[in-house]
Amino acid sequence: MSKSQERSTSSAISTPNKAGDDLHNVSDTFYTSQRKGSHVFRVRLDATGFTLQRESPSGVIIKEQTVKICDIVGARCMRMKKSPRNLGRCACVNPGTPAGAANRKGGTPSKCSPASKEETGCDVGDGSAYLYLFAYVLKKKSLRSSLHRERTVLTLRFRSFDTFEDNMREADRWYRALRWQLHQTLEDIFVERTGEARRRRVLVLLNPKSGSGNAREVFNMHVAPVLNEAEVPYDLYATKHSNYAIEFMSTRRLDDWCTIIAVGGDGLFHEIVNGLLRRADWAQVLDNIALAIIPCGSGNGLARSIAHGFNEPYFSNPVLGAALTAISGRSSPMDAVRVELQNRVMFSFLSIGWGLISDVDIESECIRMFGYQRFTIWTLYRLANLRTYNGKISYLLADETQEPQSMLLPQSEQLRKMQSSRSCNVHIDKLSTASCHRSSEYLPQEFEDVISLETSINQSFRSRCDSWLSGGSRRSCYYSISESVYHSLADESEFADLSAAAATGLEQNQHNFGPSSILPSLNEPLPEAAGWLVEEGEFIMMHAVYQSHLGVDCHFAPKAQLNDGKIFLVLIRGGISRPHLLSFLYNMSTGTHLPEKNNEYVKVLQVRAFRLEPHDNHGIITVDGEQIEFGPLQAEILPGISRVMVPK
Repeated sequence: MSKSQERSTSSAISTPNKAGDDLHNVSDTFYTSQRKGSHVFRVRLDATGFTLQRESPSGVIIKEQTVKICDIVGARCMRMKKSPRNLGRCACVNPGTPAGAANRKGGTPSKCSPASKEETGCDVGDGSAYLYLFAYVLKKKSLRSSLHRERTVLTLRFRSFDTFEDNMREADRWYRALRWQLHQTLEDIFVERTGEARRRRVLVLLNPKSGSGNAREVFNMHVAPVLNEAEVPYDLYATKHSNYAIEFMSTRRLDDWCTIIAVGGDGLFHEIVNGLLRRADWAQVLDNIALAIIPCGSGNGLARSIAHGFNEPYFSNPVLGAALTAISGRSSPMDAVRVELQNRVMFSFLSIGWGLISDVDIESECIRMFGYQRFTIWTLYRLANLRTYNGKISYLLADETQEPQSMLLPQSEQLRKMQSSRSCNVHIDKLSTASCHRSSEYLPQEFEDVISLETSINQSFRSRCDSWLSGGSRRSCYYSISESVYHSLADESEFADLSAAAATGLEQNQHNFGPSSILPSLNEPLPEAAGWLVEEGEFIMMHAVYQSHLGVDCHFAPKAQLNDGKIFLVLIRGGISRPHLLSFLYNMSTGTHLPEKNNEYVKVLQVRAFRLEPHDNHGIITVDGEQIEFGPLQAEILPGISRVMVPK
């Protein structure tokens, strides 16, 4: 073994502890070259992330910075190709030099001396191995600007050994150590623990007509690169028609996937939820699959609510934030609402509306070309042509001291439901000890954009400062992985794994799927002694929500959380003045529209169930922003029945 090999082995392998060699915590000395001189770094990888300590020539630590493990998505090991910028710079190939002229005339090719290689960057015979780490860290452009996620590439160059194979083996050891640390931050359902741990596959459902119709471009440009950097294998399906996702989710075998990513709007997510709850094995599936959304629609209420609830930057780059959330490996229980109509049952994750807001949501479809601004335009129009609706609303207030179901069911019935349904007591912050929350810290100027470091062979590192910058620094070059499988359109036989009898059963009786109701049937009168309260008369609107946001800038229920077991029921009665109503609508963007105390015209009620009985024969009723048949309905909360991906 050469001296360089001896030195690299001793410096790169971490110090053994009492339990033996810790192969998952690695460290080594690297150096980099900058205009102001060369710097030495001590780099360490452990459960916290990559710690970079800049040392002075005397070995004193000058600065220290950690790229948190929760900000790193993945890494790649590879060999650097010859840089096109250096072609012709080396004396042996540059026709402008005597050696180059001799080569051009057919003379004996001269060889680069080690000194000329260092000077010109000639890559001939270079045995270096490179490890690229991809991180998305919080940064600020200025003190007044808001935090945003920015892609940063950390480049480690290994060249302590004489051959590329030995250097690549060392780079691969760091790569495997990083993968092991990253997998410790993932919940169990996202990792295959058999043999070498690896990420499980995810299913991507894409609606090409969501929003302005650019969902395909958004996925290819902004989502697929993140999935590939994180080495997350995925299958992509594009929806063909309305209710395609319902058919797909209710009939396909889903054992191969751990996450379902909806690339579209809230309507696509609504179809996915309803498709899953149409399955006979819905409880088992919802226990083993988490849901995620990439906002490509007009409203994007769920994506905005998730970002708001976990202090994740949204407006700077909502798609990037959602993509990072989808691969975070962290999930939270999320409430859903069972909605019983006269002829069918459906499930909701966002809202139920009747009146003004529903009118704006559906009627503004005629000016969809204006994007999200269509809601503002149509709100002003509908405010000038205000309508009222006559009806009756009955509700059960939420009791914060008891579980939602305990007030409605006897103990025996509660036990039966607990055995047939998934547990709702999963804590939001249930993570392994190695995980961490993203902080508001960001890299200083010294580590901006790309950190390019390399191993040093001896103490005379100043004569070998030829670090390579990453090819993906600003241009964001991405590397594909062979495991990714694209299905732009599903095959005709894609639903063949469901028996014909099961498919027929789904169509014939839509009442027999998902969790059963704990309320009286919609056709039965409500028991007077059960605590039901009633509001009746003329209404401008009724809107029931269970997420904090209805849209990107509609902070409708500031107190709502993903898993609080509550429906926030907002009632506005007829007779309210237009200035008062305008103030209510205007302040929805900041969440200051709701009164501190209920008044004659505006009431905010926290309920666990309600029943709507319109007296008029006209109007619009929406569930998750989609229009449904007009008529009475009954809704009840299903606490924590599903799982949704959340930021680390």
